[in-house]
Amino acid sequence: MRTHVLAHALVLLALASPALAGSPQRCLTYEEKTLGRLQTICTDGTRAVSTWNRTLERWETTISPPPGQRCTGRLNPTTRQVEVRCH
Repeated sequence: MRTHVLAHALVLLALASPALAGSPQRCLTYEEKTLGRLQTICTDGTRAVSTWNRTLERWETTISPPPGQRCTGRLNPTTRQVEVRCH
């Protein structure tokens, strides 16, 4: 299950990061056991925090864009995945 959320978080970060168009992006994901969450931090300042929602029985991820960037998201009705665009 954790592998799935890591892959999910990295895909979301890739979509949210404008730096991918230029130089390679580097991200670090680690588990914060005391808080029960996974956190991913990228070199451009993008962050993602994933927590398990026991009520809905699913992982939920919150993405914070790099400083100075604005992001919008929408649910793709075909893939049922969130698409995030930053500029």
